[in-house]
Amino acid sequence: MDAALVLIFVATFTSILILPGPNVMFAVGQSLKYGFIGSIYVSLGFMASTGIQAALVFSGLGVLVSKYASALLILKWLGVAYLIYLAYKLFRKNGGVTEGEEKAMSKPKMFVTAMLFSLTNPKAVLASVLTYPLFISPVYPFIPQAFILAACAMAISFSVYGAYSLSASVFKNRAIKSKWGNKFVGSLYLMAAGTLASKST
Repeated sequence: MDAALVLIFVATFTSILILPGPNVMFAVGQSLKYGFIGSIYVSLGFMASTGIQAALVFSGLGVLVSKYASALLILKWLGVAYLIYLAYKLFRKNGGVTEGEEKAMSKPKMFVTAMLFSLTNPKAVLASVLTYPLFISPVYPFIPQAFILAACAMAISFSVYGAYSLSASVFKNRAIKSKWGNKFVGSLYLMAAGTLASKST
């Protein structure tokens, strides 16, 4: 595969992910709740979602999914409803998160929750459908190119969301255990829900 094309893809995909959006707000909120370990599993969940989206695109299913607006709409509102539910639970609490509550969500659940949330973002599916094909060259075999682009995308996803998550986890002890910690994280979830809801499919 053309190395220059890979570098351009890396720059393009990074610029897409690095802009704050629902995924970033969700990652920051989870990291503030669950700290350093949580940030790792959240980042791994987003990375897995990126891999699934790449597989959908390269298998041709991504184009099929993108043509059904109703399916994308259902995905979007499932994500919005889940974020509102998380915010509601946090706003009901009076104090900060206790040590027992921090450990309430298992590591596999942190991973799966992040992965499923990312998959409910229809813009991520559409962005994948529009981005990956631009960097497939007819000169080289398709499958090796698909694997290279998917691997790069997954590495970028883990790095970008990992950076946001790790940065947030540094402030966990100050923010989440304070009186207003739950409300702050709940507000992040509501902002993410609002951003996701405002995006047209």
